[in-house]
Amino acid sequence: MEWPSKNIPQGGILHPAKASYSPETHQFLKVLMDESKLSMMQRKQINYILRNGEPLPVPGARPKKNTKIPKVTIRPGSSRRRSKEDIVNSGAYERETYRSNVPLMDREREKDKLANKMAYNDDVKVSKSRILKKVEKEEVALEPNRFDQLVEEIREREEWIKEMEKLGQADKYRLIIEQQIQDKVREMQRLQISQDL
Repeated sequence: MEWPSKNIPQGGILHPAKASYSPETHQFLKVLMDESKLSMMQRKQINYILRNGEPLPVPGARPKKNTKIPKVTIRPGSSRRRSKEDIVNSGAYERETYRSNVPLMDREREKDKLANKMAYNDDVKVSKSRILKKVEKEEVALEPNRFDQLVEEIREREEWIKEMEKLGQADKYRLIIEQQIQDKVREMQRLQISQDL
């Protein structure tokens, strides 16, 4: 049956006539698709157009992509990943200020208390003057008498030179030892003079 109208194409305004592609065109388009870097979706679309006889898409007529990504609100129970900004804005990083239930103590007082407990076996308030006197007494008791030390050092050197005489080596060291002994005697004399003043 022929189409009745010459003004309106076959199929009407809303259904234009389908194009008929020759086998050479089919083959040519297949080769072009194989050589070009088309995605699988684009290849399927072109194959569909060839099968149904629809017109090929115009190369410049690509659908415009929305550059603005719509803001998607993620519900609290959702399993989708959230960005750090979303997590911060939700208040997950806000922490309550810590408030201790234990009353504050005077640490210096506690240290003194422990020190007194260790020193006097009791919590005694000790004045600083008493502590200073005790420390001075300990220093005086611990400080050895220098005069006695010098006498001991001289005696050690005399014993050592006697041992060297027994071994036959005293001549090598006699001069050095005598000089050391003279130095010690001079220091003893200086100490005596300073004590007399």
